[in-house]
Amino acid sequence: MDVVSYKCPKCSASLLYDIDKQDWYCDYCKSEFTRDELEKIENEKSHKVFDEVSTEGKYEEGAIAYMCPSCGAKIVTDKNTAATFCIYCHNATVIASRLEDEHRPASIIPFKLKKEKAIDAIKSLCKSRPLLPKDFTDYAKRGEISGLYVPFWLFDVDVDATLNARADRITTWSDSRYYYTKTDTYNVERGGSATFSKVPCDGSVRMDDKLMESLEPFDYTSLMDFSLEYLSGHYAESYDVDANIAYKNVSARVNSSADSMLRSTVAGYSYVNVTNENIRATKVVSKNVMLPVWTLMAVYKGKNYIFAMNGQTGKITGKLPVSKTKLVLWFCSIFVIVFLLCFVGVMLV
Repeated sequence: MDVVSYKCPKCSASLLYDIDKQDWYCDYCKSEFTRDELEKIENEKSHKVFDEVSTEGKYEEGAIAYMCPSCGAKIVTDKNTAATFCIYCHNATVIASRLEDEHRPASIIPFKLKKEKAIDAIKSLCKSRPLLPKDFTDYAKRGEISGLYVPFWLFDVDVDATLNARADRITTWSDSRYYYTKTDTYNVERGGSATFSKVPCDGSVRMDDKLMESLEPFDYTSLMDFSLEYLSGHYAESYDVDANIAYKNVSARVNSSADSMLRSTVAGYSYVNVTNENIRATKVVSKNVMLPVWTLMAVYKGKNYIFAMNGQTGKITGKLPVSKTKLVLWFCSIFVIVFLLCFVGVMLV
């Protein structure tokens, strides 16, 4: 099975995932289907399966072209696309061949928040920034907001950690004649084990790692067994960052947390100098999952500004431009206020 379009058994239009009801619906005849009903439809082969079209010598390596079953248009996707739409008739399509074998996710968190929530969040973000150019919000509204299932790696990591340090405890006191200082020096040793569960790292090269980290945390109690049907009506990608590369990022985060935990136990001293520290992973388990993200890219004065919202919790992040005119006025206002306060203070002396 290569490319799949889930069809309504009543009218043959595309079935989409309903975020509010956590079910599937047909936008054409308004029929609704539960998870059990959709499984029955799939077992009866009510979904449309169609083959790839050759792209040899025409497109980049790994590209897939297919004929849209609704309008017959040729649609070309890149090598990591796992779910998309026909750009002509908006027919939802899942490219199952991108999610087979080792690329098949173990789990997924379905979208909990709709597109309208992402639009409202971006508007609120813009309103909260007084130095934002006045016309930027209009440019942001023109951007296309897309629901994207981003591939993530989740790591469970067990670590053993040890720390050695030289610590000084300084005591001072005085009498009628002298000031006294006493320094007690200690050799401090700490050691322990810790387990870090479900540490995430995005598995897509095109997604900015820091942007994705800023969307954390996700509620992993909502993880469900992966099924292709959840992708219908959204975009999705298969991972192109393997687990070994992703772990380098996760390892740095785990080591930093273990370091902080160890150092927090060395308390009550005036001065601490760590002389040796060793943090070693004893067990690493990873699994590939898909997490929901709303994305928007706004083009403003030749620059791209990317926003992302956690499709489960609503947490939003993104870099906003700063109006140089507003920035100058703001500094001038602060300068005038400080000058007036100083002037009034001098006059009152």
